[in-house]
Amino acid sequence: MLLADDLGFKDIGCYGGPVKTPTLDALAAGGTRFSDFYSGCAVCSPSRAVLLTGRHHIRAGVYSWISDAGQRSHLLESEVTLAEVLKQNGYATAHVGKWHLGLPTAKFAKPTPDKHGFDHWFATWNNAEPSHHNPENFIRNGQSVGKIEGYSCQIVVDEAITWLDQHRAKEKPFFLNVWFHEPHAPIAAPDDIVSTYGKLKDQAAVYSGTIDNTDRAIA
Repeated sequence: MLLADDLGFKDIGCYGGPVKTPTLDALAAGGTRFSDFYSGCAVCSPSRAVLLTGRHHIRAGVYSWISDAGQRSHLLESEVTLAEVLKQNGYATAHVGKWHLGLPTAKFAKPTPDKHGFDHWFATWNNAEPSHHNPENFIRNGQSVGKIEGYSCQIVVDEAITWLDQHRAKEKPFFLNVWFHEPHAPIAAPDDIVSTYGKLKDQAAVYSGTIDNTDRAIA
């Protein structure tokens, strides 16, 4: 399951948007494209809770945008996620990318993605920091990874490919949950991509560049 953070549906090519997204366009052409649709919630953490549980986010314990540093809230461990159901039916499961459903801190104990059905996880609690470029806050299966060179979208895809190639049980079907940080702020993209949409310091051009860069990573 691919999820982009704060992406407007009219940004990408298959919906008539201005950004070059041939990979996503091809996926849309070969699948189902919604022309009338609704979100379970228009806020980050609650919408993620709805996606994983199929239930109203309030019932899942996610009331609004989660700040792990200052809030106790998190996706309730008692909630049954899609990953748990699939794992119970023989699937290998992994989550890579932004999580934003609660990770433990020194102040608050919270369940990690493995408690929600994921055999392997590589995640940030919220946004890639200090930006999409050379992020420093990824955690792999409970261990901090430190600074990683590159852009978040490609880092996330590389982790997904590594898991598929090296770590999953090959005899099992798999569920791979890929949640990109892009194009949510703080935004960053390669200059050569940004320049095709405008000036390098133009935030609209950088925003478009993050989407284009993510499409290239998926390819």
